Amino acid sequence: MNAQRYLGLAADARPHTLLDHVLLRQQLKNDAELSRALQLAPSSLSKIRHGRTGVSAELMLRVHEVFEIPIAELKRLDAIHQQYLQRHPQGA
Repeated sequence: MNAQRYLGLAADARPHTLLDHVLLRQQLKNDAELSRALQLAPSSLSKIRHGRTGVSAELMLRVHEVFEIPIAELKRLDAIHQQYLQRHPQGA
């Protein structure tokens, strides 16, 4: 599945669109690989996935630097995540 089609499907269905997009775009198998690549504790990604925390500016910058994903693209994905959290205040 290509990234653009995935974004269309994920916009309403997933609270963690940004993480899933990075996994797909970078062809990573799971959050463990993503956390190693970003040098980030797996628990930090878990908190984002379960709606207990948002995506920090620091994390967004790290994703940009490690994977060379444009900041504008990351901001768009984070906006999808924030919209989901607003519609579902209890998280995922």
